[in-house]
This record gives sequence, C-alpha cells and structure tokens, in this order.
Amino acid sequence: MKNLIIILSLLTLSSCFTDRFKLTEKEKEFNPYEVGDILIMESTKNKIDTLFISEIDLVFNDGIGITEYKQALRIFEGEKQKKGDIMDRRTFLFEIRSGGSKEPTYVEFRNFQGKKQYLNELLNSSKYTLTTRYGNYSDIIDVKGNLEKKYEELIYNIKWSLGNGIVQYETGDSTIWTLKEIIKK
Repeated sequence: MKNLIIILSLLTLSSCFTDRFKLTEKEKEFNPYEVGDILIMESTKNKIDTLFISEIDLVFNDGIGITEYKQALRIFEGEKQKKGDIMDRRTFLFEIRSGGSKEPTYVEFRNFQGKKQYLNELLNSSKYTLTTRYGNYSDIIDVKGNLEKKYEELIYNIKWSLGNGIVQYETGDSTIWTLKEIIKK
C-alpha cells in the first residue's frame, strides 16, 4: 500500500512538469461566437432549430498519466443547468484542441461523421461565396465528412463561414439546415 501511495504521488508530481501546448490567438479566432449568441437554423423540411451558445470554455485536459497538457476551446450549446436540475442539457457544438507534440491543432464538431479536421488545413482550404435565402457569405470553407455509410442523425457536410461560423450543414437523411439568423448578445 505504501508503494502505491509513493507511485501515485510521483505520477501526480511528474504531471506538474508535463509540457503544455496552448492554442494560439489565431487558432482561437476560428470560433466566431460569444456566450449568449443565438443561431436560428431552418431545414429543407421547414423545421426550425435554435442553438443557444451557453458557454465558451478554455481548458487543459486533466487526469493521472497525462503526458502532455493540450489546451482546448469548447463551445457549448443549450441551456445551462438551473438550480435543482439533475441533468445538464448542454452539449458541445464544436471544440478546437491543440494536438500537442504529435499532431497539429484540430477541430471536432458535434455529431459529425468523419475524421479529425485539422485547423491549418481548414484555414488554408479554398474559400468561396455562398448565397442562401438569408444572406451572402464570401468566406465559406467546406468541412466534408465520411459519406461511405450514412446515419440519419449525423452531420456529413458543413459550410463554415470564417466570420459567422456554421452557415449550413447536411444530415444523413439529406436534410440541409441553413442559418436563418444570428442574434448577437
């Protein structure tokens, strides 16, 4: 038992000297949202969905045995817990995470069917103009998912505006959701 305590103490102490990989300001700027922003999306099936940006969190991974601390910027969507609530109904909309020493910084989108999206590849991809019923966006990049096997509820393609964030996305049942309005806090 004494040996176990010594080993755990050494692991904890050694994690204090573990390398930290922070996101750069440019990487953080990929997030165009602020807490309180509301995104109103409309589908090709005439349904409306409202995404409420409830929290933006800048954190490091944590736990025993961490070999690198990698900073992440998490953007949460949904209502915050109210006093007395048992369940947190928020979920992350997307996350920008430092890759540490082994890989580049990447972005993960909620319910996205596909591989990691490396931020530099997204930022360096060609930009184009997208016109929707609700606006024109001249800084669109495509985030393409894995189309081999489609699941109805997952997202396969995202049209991302560098200045406005999600403008359009397509789910596995071929429904396209389009940004109708952004209400800034």
